[in-house]
Amino acid sequence: MGQTLSARGALVLLATVAALLLLRLGTVPLLGPDEPRYARVAVEMQRSGDFVTPTLQGQPWLEKPALYYWLAATSYTLFGENEAAARLPAVAAALLLVGATALFGARVFGRSAGTHAGFILATSLLPFAYGRAASMDMLVAAFSTVATGLFGLRLLGVSGPLAVPVASAFAGLAVLAKGPLGLLLPALVVAAFVLVRRNWTFLRELFSPWSVGAFLLVAAPWYVAVFRAQGRHFVDVFFLNHNVARFTSTVHNHPGPAWYYVAVLLAGLFPWSGLVLPALRRAFAGGWSRDPRSVFVLAWLFLPLVFFSLAGSKLPGYILPCLPPLALFMGLLATALGRHEPMPAWAGPRAMALVGLLLAAGTAALPAALFRRGDPAWTLAIPVAVWAVITAFAFARQAASNPSGALSILRIGGAGMLMLLTQLLPGVLARHESGRDLFAPARGREVLAVGAWRTAWMAGYFYNDGKVREASIAEVVAEARERATLALVGPSEKRILQSAPGFRVKSLADGPRAHSLVLVSREGDD
Repeated sequence: MGQTLSARGALVLLATVAALLLLRLGTVPLLGPDEPRYARVAVEMQRSGDFVTPTLQGQPWLEKPALYYWLAATSYTLFGENEAAARLPAVAAALLLVGATALFGARVFGRSAGTHAGFILATSLLPFAYGRAASMDMLVAAFSTVATGLFGLRLLGVSGPLAVPVASAFAGLAVLAKGPLGLLLPALVVAAFVLVRRNWTFLRELFSPWSVGAFLLVAAPWYVAVFRAQGRHFVDVFFLNHNVARFTSTVHNHPGPAWYYVAVLLAGLFPWSGLVLPALRRAFAGGWSRDPRSVFVLAWLFLPLVFFSLAGSKLPGYILPCLPPLALFMGLLATALGRHEPMPAWAGPRAMALVGLLLAAGTAALPAALFRRGDPAWTLAIPVAVWAVITAFAFARQAASNPSGALSILRIGGAGMLMLLTQLLPGVLARHESGRDLFAPARGREVLAVGAWRTAWMAGYFYNDGKVREASIAEVVAEARERATLALVGPSEKRILQSAPGFRVKSLADGPRAHSLVLVSREGDD
């Protein structure tokens, strides 16, 4: 223990992460309902100068803490109000996540394991996707990872006592990123390790004035300020609805089975997915109960995994905090492969290659899926599918005879696949998962959303300067009697408006799920 990353290795790792995440960052439109909302809240904060109460369309919007909005507002000031600026906080957080994981791995398991773990995170699908997203998920994952890692270094005797208050400060940042979850995740891991190892003396450091003070100094000021500004409304919306209810129910419409995150982890770590189960087998088979390092990392992986799996609401980004400990075990396995350590057949190189081949076969179906949907980008999907299959086959051929070379293939293959995805995804996502293009003809005029898909109409928060609101067909007709009115409608709502006597409906733009931006006016009006 006690090693660190080489300067060259750290530089190559971080440069790889930055290059992949920044490549064509602004070409993908803001996706789904969340990215445009979060980006818009940051716009309003930057314009108003009120850094206490987040607002959406001028009204308090208290679902999430303020850290992302502060960072995005700063990014807007430096780079303008655009997609890339909205996503730069996640890019910076992903760099921190990868770097902290690699450094912890090097300090605890050796330089090779740490470097492998860093490159696994750097070239896998899930960290890439959320490292380019205008959301809080990567922020809370990064800060909770640093906090948990620093607590672990102290508990394992690698770092001095200063690590504990610094970890507490990062836990405070995690709480500012996404609420109580930022404290709960490292607390679960630390509590489990202290209980298993009976390390009661650590509690004195954990609850020392320095540690508690560092946490409160970072986390408390905003919570106190927003509570003073909003009172009980903040408690009801933020704590009760978007924390307690999100965990205990499916009120937010994100249900999933208990095994949901197992599938997410296997798919999200492609092309490294074949290492997941063998890495866990090795962790459990290596006398883990006698190795405090393995005890800590196992707690770091499984307690958050169980917590998220029990929650009523499930989304892929929630599981990001589990990636660093899993990558550490995979990094240890990669180091063992490089040393040609013997492994059972079911968890050996050939088994790893088989899992990769199966997932690559699924990727090979991507061009056909896009073709069936009539998406013109299906030809751009062919290089992605071919590259994934070639990577999987090349790894399979080298895995048994040349493990070090096979691991290099996965690094290059993963990075290459992510680069190809930056060519494919902007157009595909714009056509299917964003309403950006629907608002281009609006030019800042108010748009009424009538029965529309949230992903389509909420894009107007960012792409129409917030001038969009939900309305009924009756409201559209009433406004159209006074003046020509813009409406964002689904196909059935469009037919109803077209059949309304005395009105003319003109399509201005078409978007995902057959949604349209239409101009509704009285017949005879110019």
